[in-house]
Amino acid sequence: MSIKYKLYQLKNKTSQRNGYWYARAAYIGTVGTKQLATRISERCTVTEPDILAVISALVSEMSHNLQNGMRVKLNDFGTFKLSISSEGVKELKDFSAVKHIKRPHVLFQPETHVGADKVRIKNFISGVKVEELESYEGTPKSKKNGKKPSGGGAEGGHQPHP
Repeated sequence: MSIKYKLYQLKNKTSQRNGYWYARAAYIGTVGTKQLATRISERCTVTEPDILAVISALVSEMSHNLQNGMRVKLNDFGTFKLSISSEGVKELKDFSAVKHIKRPHVLFQPETHVGADKVRIKNFISGVKVEELESYEGTPKSKKNGKKPSGGGAEGGHQPHP
């Protein structure tokens, strides 16, 4: 398993880091609910329509509980919770929820476990390697050798599912 990345150059003239190169996670596609349900049904005795029904009910229940102030923990998966951003005010009397609370959003924290070396390991990223996306629009060229900047971490790679 590997997480792909591509390089981009910061173009913000007001930043002290203008012109610096950074890595950004790159995605090669999206897997939808139906595709997941099909693959799951191939690995167990539950049918695809049953899986889709359970996922639909799960989404509905999660939404209901999140909107009622609950965190939702899916064992061996992770925890979801609602969060907000807000603007600050100097005086408490000036605070207005309608005016100052912005951007409600969902936060997800993957389940973690402690490995043999006593280090916390998050589900979904255990064993992940980092690898540059082989081809993408705007690949920069190095002035030294005409090649794109190296990123390292070339172990792993995309492993198609059988």
